[in-house]
Amino acid sequence: MEPADNKPYIRETIEEKPRRPFWKKLLTTVFLAVTFGLIASCVFVFGQKLLTRFTAPTETEAMESVIFPPDQPSTQPDTLPPEESSAEPSGEIASESEEYSSSDASEATQVGADDPSADEAAVLEALVESLIEARQADLGDAAQLFRAASSLVSETNRSFVTVSITRRETDAFGVEYAYEELGFGVIVATTSREILILTPYAESALTDGSVSVRFSNRESAGAYMKSTDKTSGLAMLAVQSRGLSSAAKQIIQPITLGNSFICAAGQPVIAMGAPAGASGSLRYGILTYVQDDVSMIDNIGRVLHTDMIAVPGSCGFLINLSGALIGWFDESLAENGFITATGVSDMKNYLQNLSNGLSTAYLGIMGQTLTASLKEQLGTGENGVYILSCTDDGPAMLAGLMNGDIITQISGEPVGSMLALRTLLLDMNTEQTVKISVMRRSGSTYLPLEFDVHLERR
Repeated sequence: MEPADNKPYIRETIEEKPRRPFWKKLLTTVFLAVTFGLIASCVFVFGQKLLTRFTAPTETEAMESVIFPPDQPSTQPDTLPPEESSAEPSGEIASESEEYSSSDASEATQVGADDPSADEAAVLEALVESLIEARQADLGDAAQLFRAASSLVSETNRSFVTVSITRRETDAFGVEYAYEELGFGVIVATTSREILILTPYAESALTDGSVSVRFSNRESAGAYMKSTDKTSGLAMLAVQSRGLSSAAKQIIQPITLGNSFICAAGQPVIAMGAPAGASGSLRYGILTYVQDDVSMIDNIGRVLHTDMIAVPGSCGFLINLSGALIGWFDESLAENGFITATGVSDMKNYLQNLSNGLSTAYLGIMGQTLTASLKEQLGTGENGVYILSCTDDGPAMLAGLMNGDIITQISGEPVGSMLALRTLLLDMNTEQTVKISVMRRSGSTYLPLEFDVHLERR
């Protein structure tokens, strides 16, 4: 038998594969890196342009902002809208007067002529009775009145939306379920990009679920929070207009912001939103009292009192007979269980900031402008704002300001009134520290003090 080593079929020779030169490997690596880098750069540049074209706002849209012109105080009370104070009603009255003058007036004159003892009161009484007989109100007049009010509400409803918040919870058995909470909002402005909706929802309520709105044509769209104002309890929602149908865009109508400075007692108003406690409810009433210069947090304003009784859950907006928004409910100002509202004119600056996604600086005081009589009462000649109270855990209280202090300057700027203080805070950034100068009573005199106050977001 031949030895195993002599068997050729089990012999093999392992040859080492020749290695590529190092410089060739280096060139190949560099070439591939440059190639893939160029491809990635092209994809990034052109992809970003394509994405920006469809999603990012244009330069006009990005610079677009909402502006609400301020109202000027006036002593002239609010009047009925043009259609209600037009010449048509006066024409009816004139025709009735003409009818009276041609027939009944002769009777009234005859009364005085036949009876020399008849005085002016008898003649006036005859005149009034004749006018009453000439025009007796009936159900047709009431029906016409309610038809006009219904028409106004129908038109105003184009500015109102239903706000829906879908929340998810887990029951006792660990099963997750979803439920929907319904509220309301009012469209205050539109831009080429967004529909802006004011709603009386707290920030925590809006961030604790998915938010959508339903317009008056029943079309729904997702909404997101633009900004909030925890002091007033208001929030601004926004809806992208690009996703809305043409029908929805045609039906949407921003509400007109009225002038609450010219509101007066006796003026008819409509409460919309949830005045009866349920979203979408409606009530009619009148203003019973308009209160000026009411101290509010970091502000001073006009308060509108109505004859409508507040029920649990009452909230909403006050609308005048021109369909303009003149205020929103404020439970903190309510008296004797009646619906009370903050006038819109004192809050337009805040609404403008909310609409543009901006926050307003928060100091946290309720103050009163030092008038001549108040200066005499306090025994001081200083100009400034007298602090009535500091809100709990507000920036002013945390910094050491106290009730009875007189604010004279903020960051070196004089503070001569509550309006001046409000203006300064509106121009300041939140989350900044400012130096506030005050006069504090010490015995029979006032001592100057300075505090570093870290402002927060309203």
